[in-house]
Amino acid sequence: MSPTAATDSNGYCSRRQIRFAGVGLCRDSAKNHGDNDNMSQNRLQLCRKSTLLFAIIIAFSSAFAQSSTTRPESVVVFAPHPDDEVIGCAGIIQQALARGARVKVVAITSGDGFPAAAAGVTHKPVDQVDPDDFFALSRLRQTESRNALEILGGKAEDLIFLGYPDGDLGNLYESPDDKMVRQQFTRQNETYALIQKDYHTSMHGKPAPYNRSSVLVDLAEVLKMLQPTEIYVTDETDGHIDHRAAFWFVRDAAKQVGFQGAFHTYLVHGLPAWPFPPGVTPNQPFESRKVNGEVAPRDLPWPPPKRVPLTLVQAQRKLKSIQAHNIPVVGMPEHQGEMESFVKSEEVFWTPLAHNQ
Repeated sequence: MSPTAATDSNGYCSRRQIRFAGVGLCRDSAKNHGDNDNMSQNRLQLCRKSTLLFAIIIAFSSAFAQSSTTRPESVVVFAPHPDDEVIGCAGIIQQALARGARVKVVAITSGDGFPAAAAGVTHKPVDQVDPDDFFALSRLRQTESRNALEILGGKAEDLIFLGYPDGDLGNLYESPDDKMVRQQFTRQNETYALIQKDYHTSMHGKPAPYNRSSVLVDLAEVLKMLQPTEIYVTDETDGHIDHRAAFWFVRDAAKQVGFQGAFHTYLVHGLPAWPFPPGVTPNQPFESRKVNGEVAPRDLPWPPPKRVPLTLVQAQRKLKSIQAHNIPVVGMPEHQGEMESFVKSEEVFWTPLAHNQ
């Protein structure tokens, strides 16, 4: 609401003085009855101009403050492999979409480095799978990520594939000379995706080489483009090297672009075992337990700093999204059950960078 100054029949400001920021803009009209008409008109104009100027300043300040403090909610979930995003964050994705937030899932690899799964998909003995079989696995896992995201309410365009090598993220991060890596299973040495273009190709017209700097450049570009208010990525204590390296890469890219939002981590391969209780238990929260005398999950505070309750409907939808990632894995009949054990009455997260923010 913009303040206005009231005037009497002689054109003066009313007896009540209008003051802005402690400065009186008009004098008491009772003291000015002897003034001539010119002085009356001058004062009236001054009063009106001052009022208008102040109203403009107030409106501009309000608009500036609103634009500088209001930031659209944007959630980005980073998955080392297709399926990690729903194992750790299916509830977060559902709830963010329900709030009207923008949600993107970034798969850093395409899950093409899993021999037992490639054998299961192509119905071959594990020792006879070849690059084409790993490409078939890659296509399947990318497709399953798209289907799982749609189950949660997302869209195909909300999924970004970077296309880096499954099983080699740790090697890329720790490479001292930015050496290019060739993945042993697909024999690829540059980014790719099979159900859509990989990120680098879609943005730059050609794939990126498998090296450390390429991963960091792509991740930094993604963060600049999406401007997330929240980031979720696998934890540094995770038992899988790709998961730990995903954390290191995302952490470094976030620091590089000056990210100031909320940085959360989730755990998939907890040590010495995880999760508890085992099985699909949508009415029970996650638990910490001792395994052979050691507290699990290892090296993480319990209770976790962020616990997000899920409704029964959200937990059931999470189960369906995990089941969308049902790949046959030779010699690992418990694989699917372990994934489904992440369906609980909540999702849990840690904030490893909170002290730096």
